[in-house]
Parts: sequence; C-alpha cells; structure tokens
Amino acid sequence: MDWIKKFLAVIFLTLLIWAWAFLSLETPHTWMVTLKTAPAASDDFWITYNDGQEQVDNLKLTLRGSPDKISELVQRYRSEKLEFFYDPKEFGHDAGGKFKLDMTEYFRSHPKMGEYALTFESCMPEKIDVEVEKLVPKLLVVQCVDENGAAVKHESIEPAQVEINVRKDYTGPGYVMLTAQQMDRARRLPVSERPYVEIAPGKRKYAERTINLTLPASEPLKEQVIQPMIGYIASPTLLTKYKIELVNETELKTIRNIRATDKAFDAYKKQRYHILVEVRDGDETLSEIPARPVIYNFPPEFVKTGQIEAPNPPQQAQIKLTPLPTPATPTTTTLPPS
Repeated sequence: MDWIKKFLAVIFLTLLIWAWAFLSLETPHTWMVTLKTAPAASDDFWITYNDGQEQVDNLKLTLRGSPDKISELVQRYRSEKLEFFYDPKEFGHDAGGKFKLDMTEYFRSHPKMGEYALTFESCMPEKIDVEVEKLVPKLLVVQCVDENGAAVKHESIEPAQVEINVRKDYTGPGYVMLTAQQMDRARRLPVSERPYVEIAPGKRKYAERTINLTLPASEPLKEQVIQPMIGYIASPTLLTKYKIELVNETELKTIRNIRATDKAFDAYKKQRYHILVEVRDGDETLSEIPARPVIYNFPPEFVKTGQIEAPNPPQQAQIKLTPLPTPATPTTTTLPPS
C-alpha cells in the first residue's frame, strides 16, 4: 500500500508542477479599446458618453492569457483598436436617462473573453457616464437643399412628409441634399433620396423610406436689369385727398439685381407695373412715413417654379403725402325780385 501512496503523491506533485508551469507562462497585456453605441440601438436612441462624446476611445483593457493567445490577439488587432458596443436595452436603460456603466463587470462577463480565450484582469477607467435619450418618430415636411445647405425650390416631392426618429424637441423639416449633378438630373427625371435630420453636428438620422423629387425644368437664373414702371396701392379716399410723392424715385428708376431666366424676365417686362408701393390708411397722420419695402410684381407662375427672384433685401420706398387743395365752394348770387 505504501508504494501506491508514493505513486499517487508523485502524480499529484507532477500535476502541481505542470499547473505551476502553465500558470507561469500566462502573461498580461494591455490594449487601448473603444466603446461605441451598438448599431442596433442607433436607430432608436441618441447616446453620449462622458459629457457629450459619441464614443469612448481611452479605455485601457488588460487581459491575461497564454503567450500564444496574447500574440494571436496582438497580431489580429495590430493596425486597429479593439471595439466593444453598448446597447441600452441589454442594461435596462431603454427608458432613457443618465447612468454609470461599470466597465469591470461589463468586460468580465463579455462573450468576447471566451472568444479570445483570455482572462479579464483590469480596466481603466472602471466606470463611465452614459446619457441615453430615446428618439421619437415625427412626421416631417421634406425640404430640398444644395450642398451648401441653401434651400432649393422644388417642383414636386412625393411624399411631401416622411417619418424620422428625432430628438423630442426637434421642430424643423426633414432635408434632402442634392449635388449639382443630381439637381441637373432632377430637372429632367425624378430623383429618389432618403430625407434626413442632423440630430447633432455631423450626425444624421435618415428616414426609412425614400422620396421622389423633381426640380423645375429651367435654365440657370441670371442677373437682370430693368427700368421699372411704378404703381401705387392706396385707398380711393387717400387718392382723392393726397398727392403721393416718391422721395427716392431716382433710386428706384433702375433695378439691377433681379435674378431670372430669360423667359421669366420677358414675362415680367410685360407687366403694366413692375414694382408697387403700398400707401396705408393712417399714413396721412404720421409726421414721417417709415421707409417701406417695394412689392415686385412678378408673374406668379414664374415665382412658383423658382424662375425669378427679387433682390435681397428688397429696395425701400420713401413716401411723402401732400394734401390736395380743397375745391372752392361755388358762390350763389341772389337776384332781386322783378
């Protein structure tokens, strides 16, 4: 029986030596890792980390394992960072709010630890701040813009409204941005695009469905010059009692910065009055009438299709009202009785 005990003791010591040798081969290694919002959560939530960051790039993760496993992971991520993802639904944060995320527990229980065949040792920082805002679906009017963000007048947008998940306080439109090439095509054929909203600088949220958009089939607008005929909008009472004078008529005799196609400008030139000056009831009681923007009497059909545009800012009319002489009362002569 003694030999059996000695044999078992040798085996036990041998196993201990092997285990010690194996454990002594395990080495730690530290990686800089990134924490991002899970793609599955990005449609329904707006998530920021540590006071406004869209992701966390300075996480130090230390793992322990055999040299071959450490080397394998080092080679695998030699030119890029390890990435991990946060989904608020997995942590019960889907109602929204501010939270402390325990990164030690997060990494210790992460499935990737098993995939890497490595053991979690430590991470820094151990906790990070997370703010979760649940996005809400809203029906938004679609607006077309160019690459500089300037509004572009469209001929048709179908559908004119789309649903996009946005932050709860958003009240603006959904945007469709067209390049110069796309705008040229949209003047001939419908262009299909997905409207978007910029929920943060450089961060867009797109609608699930596309819209079909067309632009007016017109040539580029050109600077045009006209010597306008000037008309007045005034009540008959004012016209019978006051003479309307345009103090700065000389300034208004030439308009140089109207932008229009040739076709639209030709139609504009045929208007009886090219600019209208509004005189309002009550102006006669003022010691000085404030300068008032003129009204450009453009043909409505060309305004609607974006083929003619007024100067910006519009020119101002300076008006003066002078009372007309009161008509003399006829004299009645009484003849003596014959």
